[in-house]
Amino acid sequence: MADAPQRPDLDTILGADLQAFVNNILHEDGGIDHFRQLLSDDQISKLESRRKLELVTRSGVIFTRERNISNILETTLNTARNLTNSDGGTIYSLEEIYAENPIDPGEIASRNLNFVALQNETMDTNLKGGDIDMMPPVPLEIDGKPNLSNVSAYCANTGEMLNFDDVYDADGFDFTGTSSYDEANGYRSQSMLVIPLEDHENNIIGVLQLINRRMPNGAIGGFTTEDIELVQSVSFPAAASITQQRMINEQVNLFNAFVTMLAQGLGEKSPHTYNHIRRVAALGESIAASLSNSDEGIYADVKYNSDEMAEIKLAGWMHDIGKITTPEHIVSKQVKLQFVMDRFEMIIERCSSKMKDYKIEMLQQQLAASQAGATESELLALRNECDNKTSLLEKQLEALFKANRGSEDMPKEQIELVMDLASQSVEAFYKTEVIIDHGFPLLKSFALEPHVAPLIDDREKSNLLIKRGTLSDDERDQIKSHADRSWRWLMELPFPRKQKRLPLYAGAHHEHLNGSGYPNGIEGKDMPMQARILAIADIFEALVANDRPYKEPMPLSQAMNILGGMVKSGNLDGELMKIFLQSGDYMTYAEEHLNPEQIDDVDIDAWLEAYYVVPEPPTK
Repeated sequence: MADAPQRPDLDTILGADLQAFVNNILHEDGGIDHFRQLLSDDQISKLESRRKLELVTRSGVIFTRERNISNILETTLNTARNLTNSDGGTIYSLEEIYAENPIDPGEIASRNLNFVALQNETMDTNLKGGDIDMMPPVPLEIDGKPNLSNVSAYCANTGEMLNFDDVYDADGFDFTGTSSYDEANGYRSQSMLVIPLEDHENNIIGVLQLINRRMPNGAIGGFTTEDIELVQSVSFPAAASITQQRMINEQVNLFNAFVTMLAQGLGEKSPHTYNHIRRVAALGESIAASLSNSDEGIYADVKYNSDEMAEIKLAGWMHDIGKITTPEHIVSKQVKLQFVMDRFEMIIERCSSKMKDYKIEMLQQQLAASQAGATESELLALRNECDNKTSLLEKQLEALFKANRGSEDMPKEQIELVMDLASQSVEAFYKTEVIIDHGFPLLKSFALEPHVAPLIDDREKSNLLIKRGTLSDDERDQIKSHADRSWRWLMELPFPRKQKRLPLYAGAHHEHLNGSGYPNGIEGKDMPMQARILAIADIFEALVANDRPYKEPMPLSQAMNILGGMVKSGNLDGELMKIFLQSGDYMTYAEEHLNPEQIDDVDIDAWLEAYYVVPEPPTK
């Protein structure tokens, strides 16, 4: 007689990876039947209880750690199916779309259940995410009334759980979609459990739908009270995890939107400043991604996760926040003589008066000459002299107009022109005084007798002699102070622990590796990688920008040569510039933002040979 099968030690089984152990048995031919012969009913019950406990415990760990809501929902469906031995299931997230109505903010325009995951073991179906984008959402309202014919919509609208032993015997619901699927695929939908996912305030955030609970003998049975309790033991913590993650996401989105709104506020007074901020944020993110994807060079080990990438982008959005208090006429100063107004118009008025003085002087001379018996040719000579002086002054004004525009380097002849005109004078019947606190001329007094005024006063002369750009030293200091303000203001914000260094990244975008930058003169290893990235993005965007009112758009190759010079002089990180060039990020940016005539050839090999310098890596 054959020996009776020996019953295994249950403690040994329970000490193993239970899920893997059971899965191996289930996938062996006749494995489950043989296994049941070896164990008593009590042992099987204990084993099943342990399996379910392990499923619930593992899902709880995932809910605690997972930040992707779709993954949480998919885990919920997987666990619920395994707990109830369901053949299939679907899980939805509830989406509320708000109407953009400023009179009634928060008004809900529509509500839908969106498919997150759909599984069916018999049909070998496992769809999720983008795989089920083609499946239309389930509307919770139709023609302004609650959708109560669809079981999932009914569950979401009422908060009631639904449990059917056989959906084909159910009344009051539309199962035409289910029957069509069954007929097309040779499937038989039978038992169904539909459970709402509720947050801590009893708001419905999703719906879980299970189908065809499989019995140990292979038959399809209805879902029991124990099944419902088991599913709820998973759905409740899942809903809590989803709610927590949504609240975190909403806070992050709110803060990011507030930062964007501040940048847009800057754009109201200076459109090019807003454009600069958003471009630097995007460009900084691109450079950081290329750095993270690079497996070569001295920074091959630098890899950024999603949080760190988001931090770099946010620092880009906040890097010029200090310009909020910079006077608009300085931020957008188009010409050298622009204060609150363009004082070039005042010089034109003085020159016009000077031309009238020439004419008056000529007429007086002609009158005196006529009385003295001058000939016609002598009188004509006086007129020609007046015309020549007037013509010369007109040409000087035209040249002065060009000098007022600003340039990379002021030519010597323009300097001589300014000095010449500043030495000339005109009679005036009023005096003005520049009030420093206001920055614009105020009428000081009228005079009964004319007084001598220079064609170009001292402040105008000083500004016209600006050799680079349009900003005076004082104005440039005001512009530069924005970096210090950005840094100080951001340090006042209670950033979360993982973003504590963001004020440094945003505030140090004008620092240089050789210590010549501002506002704090950081140098070398103390300048973090993120600030080095934003420094390159900031300068590159400023050089090639085609929307600056005070400069002409610069060709790509010229901008790269300027950046190369800054690398060679120790200002910028040469390795990051190398990655910027070799990744093609500069060209991607150029094709999106530059005028066609700005995009010329950049010889990367020649650039590297001429400018590349190995930088000192940052310590943090």
